[in-house]
Amino acid sequence: MAKQLHVLYSVLDWGLGHATRSIPVIRELLANNCKVSLAGEGNSLILLQKSFPDLPVFPLKGIHVTYPTSGSMTLAMIKQLPAINNAIKSEQQQFEQLVQALKPDLVFSDNRYGARSNAVYSIFMGHQLWIQAPPLLKWTEGVIFQLHKKMIKHFDECWVPDYEGENNLSGQLSHHPKVIESLQPIFIGPLSRLRLSEIKEEVTTDILVIISGPEPQRSIFEAKCRKEAEETGLKTIIVQGQPHLNNDATFNNTRLVSHMNEDDLALAICNSTYIVCRSGYSTIMDLAHLRKSALCIPTPAQTEQEYLAKYLSENELMVIQSQSDIDFDTAFLRLNHLKQFDRFDENVLKMNIERICQKLRN
Repeated sequence: MAKQLHVLYSVLDWGLGHATRSIPVIRELLANNCKVSLAGEGNSLILLQKSFPDLPVFPLKGIHVTYPTSGSMTLAMIKQLPAINNAIKSEQQQFEQLVQALKPDLVFSDNRYGARSNAVYSIFMGHQLWIQAPPLLKWTEGVIFQLHKKMIKHFDECWVPDYEGENNLSGQLSHHPKVIESLQPIFIGPLSRLRLSEIKEEVTTDILVIISGPEPQRSIFEAKCRKEAEETGLKTIIVQGQPHLNNDATFNNTRLVSHMNEDDLALAICNSTYIVCRSGYSTIMDLAHLRKSALCIPTPAQTEQEYLAKYLSENELMVIQSQSDIDFDTAFLRLNHLKQFDRFDENVLKMNIERICQKLRN
């Protein structure tokens, strides 16, 4: 009988996206007879615990940044670089202690740079390898990449949840020529926790709003969407992206739900006429998997989301609006004239999990 591998899996706690896209990876590891332990903190860890209640969980304090209510996200991050660097060093020290205690065969990090070990085969997963700078700082992107590359190179492999080649979802974020040349990423196909099986498509909701991301922008986005939904008078569900709460209340035409499990969310997406969401990459992958377009509202000053929304809008797959100028009626007219996403090939992830398991068992 093949050796059971022990995988120590950690995700970044910046919004829920890193956790949601890790769910199919963890499922595949379990299907390959791996023992999986989870390490993390915050809402992302709560979500993984709800999805895998039988898996052991270990605290791992990570990077905490302050998000601006206005102004450049990049400049805010630059100001916090010393604190971020110290947090990564602390994270790695904590992680090494976990490795010594648990003795895993493989460590898997979704965007946690300190969640690695020289003593254990380490995989980094991320899609934002070429970090976007705001227009006035475009000249810094090459320098930023060199620093980013140095951190990722500490890992044995770099996995990207996207298609290889031109027909992709992340554009230059993971397909920039310098990324391909120097990091040689392994493209494992887009990832989605949402499943299509046994979903009967019938319209039951006019508008589904999926709120995600860190505060304070999460609450600002929710408030604006609630106001807009009330003005339309259409039947609306707002999923608030708060898995630590258990709220479900209806006000006039709008139902507020703190969180939905993956089956309920997949059903809600498929059975809603219009979708409104952030342009976070994990949300985009979920929508692409279910072949649904949406009105995308990037988090203000978050260059990655602004780039993704613009990229997908130019490819006629999404409608984009700024948070300061949300207009549901105008966007919904345009949503009816978009292209449809291609179908996922989920075998790419399966093959790479099988490859790495075989490599470590030999």
